[in-house]
Amino acid sequence: MVFSGNANADAVVKAEKLNRAANMSYKVAGKRYTPLKKVSSFSQTGKASWYGGQFHGRKTSSGERYNMNAMTAAHKTLPIPSYARITNLSNGKSVVVRINDRGPFHASRVVDVSKAAAQKLGFIHKGTAKVRVEQILPGGQKAENFAQADARNIYVNLKSFDTKAEARDYVKRAGSRLKSAAMEQKVVMEKQAGEYVVKMGPFNRQEHADDAKSQMLTAI
Repeated sequence: MVFSGNANADAVVKAEKLNRAANMSYKVAGKRYTPLKKVSSFSQTGKASWYGGQFHGRKTSSGERYNMNAMTAAHKTLPIPSYARITNLSNGKSVVVRINDRGPFHASRVVDVSKAAAQKLGFIHKGTAKVRVEQILPGGQKAENFAQADARNIYVNLKSFDTKAEARDYVKRAGSRLKSAAMEQKVVMEKQAGEYVVKMGPFNRQEHADDAKSQMLTAI
């Protein structure tokens, strides 16, 4: 099988359905890992490594074939698939990659990038580098505006608030609106990155979630 890729082009960020099998809890060398089930804000600093020719063409955790010439990466817990910007803290170079595999399973490493990504980040010869990993959402949207999907359900985030009281008030008003419309979904509040996020669901189709969000934001 022949693979091709542009070693200079970042991965194109787009909305994708999460892979159910690749986002289940798993154990490696006696340690349990629980992947994130939502596309949300995420930032991590640590050591990056890369994997190349000996894995080229093998299946990744997503079921896709590994392409060392594509801008991809392996991470222990980020959703599959999702996207992240990786910045080499020693030289400032960065790249956008698509997370489609699990690993690296070394205590000192946080991400394993493709050969193409390592070349762009400037550590292909050194082998490792200290990096920052930041998750990117499709369309550059903030986490609170993105319809989030787990392996079974789709929830759409309506609004975020600085205080719990404001969020609770919005939950009450949105919940009343759902009840009057005889909808089976519910409105819940969740604390994320210091904010109180109000979301609605579950939906079984993304377009239904988007339509319901538009109607709710117009009504309240």
